[in-house]
Amino acid sequence: MVLSAMIAGVVLIQTSDKKFDPAENYGKSAEQAVAMGYDKWYDFIIEKAGAEHTHAMSHANYSYGCALYDVNDVRLSAVEIERQKLIRFVRPKMLEFYDNSISVGMVVSGGGSMWIVIGSSNMTDVEECISELIKPKTKTKTSTQAEVWAKIAEAEKRMISAKPEIDATHENLPYSYQEAENAMKKMKFEWSESLSTIAKFKSAADRGRIMRVFYDAAETARWAGE
Repeated sequence: MVLSAMIAGVVLIQTSDKKFDPAENYGKSAEQAVAMGYDKWYDFIIEKAGAEHTHAMSHANYSYGCALYDVNDVRLSAVEIERQKLIRFVRPKMLEFYDNSISVGMVVSGGGSMWIVIGSSNMTDVEECISELIKPKTKTKTSTQAEVWAKIAEAEKRMISAKPEIDATHENLPYSYQEAENAMKKMKFEWSESLSTIAKFKSAADRGRIMRVFYDAAETARWAGE
């Protein structure tokens, strides 16, 4: 996928099976990018770009997430079918939740190029969790259902408190308070709809890993404007 879709502020799910395009990534394959690891891949893209500017940073973040998505898709086929179904259900829910958290944060903060870079990392954050669900390798951070709800409530409170300022300045911005409010509603929906599926994971560590993604995304929305 070209970077223009991501620059718009939301990382969209592609309709095709593959997300990583070697032609847009100096001939590297998804497997090669993942084998390099995020840090080396980031340095590789920045070096090719010639500078650590917004477009290059966003390209590095987003392309690595796409590569990891494709590699995880192959690895998922080897996972036991029922567990595979659970993972495939929560995967887009996490990404959609993250995308909407960026929309909330962007409106509350008044926007800025930093949100392009922040938003470009969404798929990588989600796919790193998927990698751990496929084959746990490290002890990762976890969160609880109560912690996620609390963080969503904090984000919504900050959004509401910013309404007067947003309303006063929205004519000079490409978005309004209504868009932030709609994105917050979608966040709550995706989280609520995911809970019954998350509960079906037998491992408390797995449940905690998934909830941590939602927690971190909600924190991104809450953090806006600080």
